[in-house]
Amino acid sequence: MGEILVTTANGMFGKAVAAALVEKGYPVRLMVRDITKCTISGENAEIVRADMDKPESLIPVMEGIDSVFLSSPIDSRIAEREIAVIKAAKAAGVKRIVKIYGAVKHEDALSETHHAVMDYLYDSGLEWALVSPNSVMETSLYGFQPSIKYMNAIYGISGESRVGLVALKDVAEVSAVVLTSGGHHAKNYELTGAESLNLFDVAFVFSNVLNKRIDYIDLSEDTFSRMIRKNDKTITAERLELEILCHLRAWKNGKADLVTDTVRTLTGRDPVSLEQFVSDNFYYYRTGIVNRLLALLMRKIS
Repeated sequence: MGEILVTTANGMFGKAVAAALVEKGYPVRLMVRDITKCTISGENAEIVRADMDKPESLIPVMEGIDSVFLSSPIDSRIAEREIAVIKAAKAAGVKRIVKIYGAVKHEDALSETHHAVMDYLYDSGLEWALVSPNSVMETSLYGFQPSIKYMNAIYGISGESRVGLVALKDVAEVSAVVLTSGGHHAKNYELTGAESLNLFDVAFVFSNVLNKRIDYIDLSEDTFSRMIRKNDKTITAERLELEILCHLRAWKNGKADLVTDTVRTLTGRDPVSLEQFVSDNFYYYRTGIVNRLLALLMRKIS
């Protein structure tokens, strides 16, 4: 088979997919803006510099490419960047595009942006497939680390609503299968773990694995937003909305309550469980956890 191009190979999805492909021995071209930050290597891996914000830089990296894994940073320029990649791919004779989308049913600006890309992709004449993770454990749960470590708590706005979390490892392995095998044209593969949980359930799992009581504290969106802004002076209104609020709002509205068997169907194994995820990241969450009385005090003054 021809070479596979992975866009944003220094990003979360791109890096994970690139690593999975390199490990399996497929010829991979890793597209990055900064070569010095690329940590993936292998005899079958070629690192190239290109920038989605500079469409002319995309033309040479498409030469000899059979399939493209398409992902980009989450901001207001997703459509412009990804459409530029599709245009360059079509001009170079690329066979297919595998795009990261999402299974969470957003009804907001993020959804509109992705739909603009998909409309263009559908009309491009290229083969295409979507890999659509529900909420990813790494993006959804890593941000809870400070409050878990220092307040013994998880904060959110989703109440009792449930979400079918999926591990990045599962997203990467499914993407590798779709990129390297046939029969996937016009398919949308929605990925979740084996169960749908609310954040009270998530806190219970953290408590059991970390051997320390972790509470879930449900807040109003305004209170939660103020807390985020208080603890991160650098976050902009756009980042707060696109990276955090729109996802938790979708959870609250029941848009992420989904369980599929897609991971098992395409990889032949069970998806990573939340218990396994927390266990794999035990020291990331557990180190520095304070005693309960101090944690309660810190909550009151935060």
